[in-house]
Amino acid sequence: MDLSKYYNKGTTGLTNLGNTCFLNSCMQVLNHTYELNYFLDSANLKKRIKKDLPDSTILSEWDDLRNVMWSGNGIVTPKKFVYNVQQIAGIKNKELFTGWAQNDMPEFLLFFIDCIHNSISKGVTMKISGNKENDVDDIAVACYKMLKLTYEKEYSEIMNIFYGVYISEIISKDGGKRHVLKPEQYFILDLPVMDENGFAKTLYDCFDIYTKPEILEGDNAWFNETTNQKEDIKKQISFWNFPNILVIVLKRFTPDGNQKINTLIDIPIDNLDLSKYIRGYHASSYKYQLYGICNHIGGVMGGHYTAFVRNAEMKWLHFNDANVDIVQNTSNLISPMAYCLFYRKKNN
Repeated sequence: MDLSKYYNKGTTGLTNLGNTCFLNSCMQVLNHTYELNYFLDSANLKKRIKKDLPDSTILSEWDDLRNVMWSGNGIVTPKKFVYNVQQIAGIKNKELFTGWAQNDMPEFLLFFIDCIHNSISKGVTMKISGNKENDVDDIAVACYKMLKLTYEKEYSEIMNIFYGVYISEIISKDGGKRHVLKPEQYFILDLPVMDENGFAKTLYDCFDIYTKPEILEGDNAWFNETTNQKEDIKKQISFWNFPNILVIVLKRFTPDGNQKINTLIDIPIDNLDLSKYIRGYHASSYKYQLYGICNHIGGVMGGHYTAFVRNAEMKWLHFNDANVDIVQNTSNLISPMAYCLFYRKKNN
């Protein structure tokens, strides 16, 4: 993928039209997600767009806005794009995005990527072949069967870019028998920033908390429907794979919504190695580089979003609505305001 066309560009600011900072920050990071741009610019894609589907107008409007943002370095007022988002959100019963209220940036990202996927998805044929020789192969078959069911209904290359597979397992407490193996696709990975032992200090701590086995025993034992008996078991989550673009949300808001957790998490910038969390093949290949951070400044009652983005020339930029600045000190990237992280797989 040739990135030279992005050199000396990509510093266009977006006007805040009224609590649209969540959208502006999200779109600035996506604008520098070159894998997505490359796919959306492909010649064959235009023929696949379902123009009778309301979602497709968001794709069309994003293409137009993207072209303007890359045409020069200035300030753009994205009225048409925002208006279109509000209209489609109304049609899809996503009331959050129909007006001018403050919104959660990851929720908007889910909505936007879902619209893009729906606009171009199609059913594809997928065949599973080969012989199972070990436990990894057993897990592989379960994952491929799940993907086959999904892809035969609706597949798009968006899944190749943003989606991974995690595995939920229920295992006997001694680890001798697997009762349940359930693979599922994920897009945004919500990682806890604390557990019963206190706050996480690093992003790896967050992954460790997320994948920590849970023991169910005694009164809380798991009911085995096959034997009609309660059994002491271990529940655990691991990953079959991680996507090419890995989106992580740090769960800074408590479940009751009454508190924001402003703890500082040390975030790897140039080398996030996730090999230890992989159950699938080629575990050592899952190394990532940070290229985007959406920051949330404020509390549970409201706040403001900005974005740090690493451009094609490996320089960090700070997008604060219409204002765009070069980040002189990368230590400023790591702060208690970091909320949504975007990682690019190395050698992708």
